[in-house]
Amino acid sequence: MNKDEIQKKIYELKSEDEIIEFVKSRLNELESNSEEKKVGQGYTYLFQEYISEKVHYKAGASFEDAECPDLIYDDITPYVELIKSVREASWYNELSLFSTVFFTVYNYLPSEDIGLGRALTYMSHKNERVSIKTIRENGCAFCSEKAGMAHNLFKFLGIDSEVACGYRDSELHAFNMIYPNGYGSEPMVIYDPSFFVSFVRDNQKSSFGYFKALRRDDYEKLINGEQIKIDLTKTEENYRKLYGYNGSLDDAVFEGEEPTYSIGVGENREVLPKRD
Repeated sequence: MNKDEIQKKIYELKSEDEIIEFVKSRLNELESNSEEKKVGQGYTYLFQEYISEKVHYKAGASFEDAECPDLIYDDITPYVELIKSVREASWYNELSLFSTVFFTVYNYLPSEDIGLGRALTYMSHKNERVSIKTIRENGCAFCSEKAGMAHNLFKFLGIDSEVACGYRDSELHAFNMIYPNGYGSEPMVIYDPSFFVSFVRDNQKSSFGYFKALRRDDYEKLINGEQIKIDLTKTEENYRKLYGYNGSLDDAVFEGEEPTYSIGVGENREVLPKRD
């Protein structure tokens, strides 16, 4: 199914049972089109395919000098919740989904860990796969777990996405590249489900998904290992237009971090493959 067919189908669903059946059907479609691959930190810089049960997704390069166990996204709950959130409005587009997907990931994967719990979770599953349900229960999701989930949610909706491994400032980081008009077409969007932007007024905060749209020249720099300094001016403008109806955001102060992003790991970052 393409994204238009999926959007139409979502608004035709009439009950919880129908939502669940559609989720299962769509996930089966994605699973049937997947291939066995090893991806993630230490293995790939950019990965396009749905992270299926056949994919060996590595959320970390290693734990205790051993290969990180596979992380498996084996819970339909976030997809069901995504559809419910989408159906609360009479329409959606990629811009509104940046926030819908963010809150779906945020609510499903609470982050209550400084790193030790996450390491213990993976180390206790040597030679096994780690369920995303275990990560959720332990409250130990970091950027790799969140980027993988956001990626699958976009793929579920038929929207082109990639998991990107690189840096946010000087810290190793996983995030997403989203292609609203298809792979290789402008705008190419840095999307980071580990962070958000906000509008603040009278101590009231309204938060939205973190994104930055790129033109091709900056995108080419990014995938060739160069750092891209984030400027959220257009992000703020787009959110004010989308959500600032009746002047609701006119007096609100915009807040959002503006770090650098890069794709690729290590001092000698190899040139990443160009997109068609």
